[in-house]
Amino acid sequence: MKKALAIDMGATSIRGILGYIEDGEVKLEEVMRFSHEIKSSNGRLRWDFDELLKKIAQTIKENSDEISSVGIDTWGVDFGLIDEEGKLVEPPVCYRDPKHQQGYDEAVKALSEKEIFAETGTQIMSINTLFQLLALKKVNPKGYKTAKKLLMMPDLIQYLLTGNMVGEETILSTTQILNLKTGDYSEKLLEAYGLDREKLPKIAKAGTITGNVKNGLIKELKDFDVDVVSVCGHDTASAVLLTKVMTDEDTMFLSCGTWSLFGVRTASPDLSEKAYEKGLTNELGYDSTPLLFKNLTGLYLLEKYKTAYEKVLGKKLGFDEITAYVERSIQEEETIKNLIDMEDPRFGSEESDAKEVIDEFLKEKGLELPEHDMDYFRVIYESMVKKYSEVKAALEEISGKTYKKVHMIGGGAKSSLLCKLIAKRLDVEITAGPYEASALGNILVQLKALGEIKTIEEGLEAAYKSQEIKKY
Repeated sequence: MKKALAIDMGATSIRGILGYIEDGEVKLEEVMRFSHEIKSSNGRLRWDFDELLKKIAQTIKENSDEISSVGIDTWGVDFGLIDEEGKLVEPPVCYRDPKHQQGYDEAVKALSEKEIFAETGTQIMSINTLFQLLALKKVNPKGYKTAKKLLMMPDLIQYLLTGNMVGEETILSTTQILNLKTGDYSEKLLEAYGLDREKLPKIAKAGTITGNVKNGLIKELKDFDVDVVSVCGHDTASAVLLTKVMTDEDTMFLSCGTWSLFGVRTASPDLSEKAYEKGLTNELGYDSTPLLFKNLTGLYLLEKYKTAYEKVLGKKLGFDEITAYVERSIQEEETIKNLIDMEDPRFGSEESDAKEVIDEFLKEKGLELPEHDMDYFRVIYESMVKKYSEVKAALEEISGKTYKKVHMIGGGAKSSLLCKLIAKRLDVEITAGPYEASALGNILVQLKALGEIKTIEEGLEAAYKSQEIKKY
């Protein structure tokens, strides 16, 4: 029996989860959980990359006797630049850094948003890799010039673990540089913005063993024999692999964590003007599966408000207490009018105070402020669901289909309140779980590469048997 280690990296915490097949089920064991914060350094918001790498290496070392392989999945759009000597040009910058706006401003001088979307199919957001790169060229031109290769975050860690450079397709599909129709980098964009194609990695599919830690660049791992598998590097692609979307085109997926990603599987990428106008994005799932969805601020605002309110209270606030309060509120008054627009950038801002920006938005719209601090939780939950309803309508308009099923994964799927609200407001059947979907997707791809399962479908059957899944 071979065991795989998933390093599943989120924007606020990373986890190490062991996975293996036993008695026809996927067994999971959490061996590491580590909270991390964005830090300000040299005028930029950056990831504490050295600390993250140290924790990953330590986890591999501590479990090296048990594991046959390791795979890395992370959030999208962020990257590192490697110089001629194989070292990082600078610590990776976080997508929440406000200077990325400068890259967006430069980009739209040369090409319109519509032209950029028509080349890539990626939702236009200033955090995207393309705009980050243009901002970096402006802020640190020397750094860009000395860079030999750009590696997306999971591929960067994989390179340090193995010494080999690859560019996995699902994480590259978040960059706004990849043309999803051709499966290659957009020559039009590279030319328009003076970007060097040689700095971009060779594109590869998930599912191959790309190296071994004994041949990597991390000294303390050179005595160990652990293969590194290129999994679906984008955590969304890893997570969506666990949904019914991969086998049922009439089901929608909702990956609900810090971000909400709500969408469908399509026959081919949709680079149309209508998809652009609806603010939709195209990305790749496992085995180049086209996914059409919308990126939205998810539980980030809820968690941020909860943390701030706990400081006011001087104690921790349980989600059971929040759920009970919101459910009572709904019983007393079925609908509320003071909703916020979860797409407003201030609700995803690192610097903003959650309560202040909600109040600011409501005042601007002439809407009443919540009477009690606990009422803000309902405002956030209901606003999330209202936005999901709008996205569902947009996807149905484009596809000409009516969707009656949604498969929810991620932390939000644990919330019976959120699941019930979505089921009721969107008039759909909800399948909620598995909750550790991104780690499970990561592990299944590894187990297939190791020969522990013959097909992904076999792995999915084992995963569904072993994980809690609820219906609403």
